[in-house]
Amino acid sequence: MKILVTGAAGFIGFHLCSALIKSKFKTFGIDNFNKYYDVNLKKRRIKILKRSKLFNFKKIDIRNSLKLFNFFKKKK
Repeated sequence: MKILVTGAAGFIGFHLCSALIKSKFKTFGIDNFNKYYDVNLKKRRIKILKRSKLFNFKKIDIRNSLKLFNFFKKKK
């Protein structure tokens, strides 16, 4: 099963992705790295998640429908 998590670099998204990876789910994370809080913290979280081959990340703002469509098209 493949699972998409939006806001993967945020607190909830990061912990959700971690749990999904531990449960052996192929996990796709997207985030726009907005400046609501420390962007460097968000980047460190993604770096941790990328240690797993089950995790794939793309910087996308979900409001950008064209980029989101292309992401879905590539990942099926």
